[in-house]
Amino acid sequence: MASFGRVAASFFAAFWFCGTAHAVDPLDEVRQALQAYEQAWSRHDAHAVADFYNEPAMRVSKGGPVIRATRADQETFFDGYLRAIVGRGFERSEWESLDARLLDEQTALASGVAIRYRADGSILERVAVTYQLWHTADGWKIFVSATHAPETVLQFR
Repeated sequence: MASFGRVAASFFAAFWFCGTAHAVDPLDEVRQALQAYEQAWSRHDAHAVADFYNEPAMRVSKGGPVIRATRADQETFFDGYLRAIVGRGFERSEWESLDARLLDEQTALASGVAIRYRADGSILERVAVTYQLWHTADGWKIFVSATHAPETVLQFR
């Protein structure tokens, strides 16, 4: 019996340490989701880009707010947007800066500047985007995105 108790105690200790050693910071999860989102843009994959959005989601730009209610709406929008930007020479993008804050355990706010590059490595454009994200069973999903000038990117303390 004593050996069973030691084995059980060792098992539970190992389980506890494994569970706590791999705890992920929610802000790191938000940043990782947005890094993966930029990678989907760089693959020119409208389906993958759309998968980062909650349903419904709203986009705010100079043209005003637009609500995309379904995944199909998301894909249609991003398919057209990607075709247009690729037509302008877009090859890939990456974050120049990205910051995030949790508003509560389910909601995050993130803001950053993305650099969009041409195939020759020159900069096509710099654009700032601010996101509100919701934590779902499938990870962090964007439910509001607002594009704006890089000099107005939010910086959190």
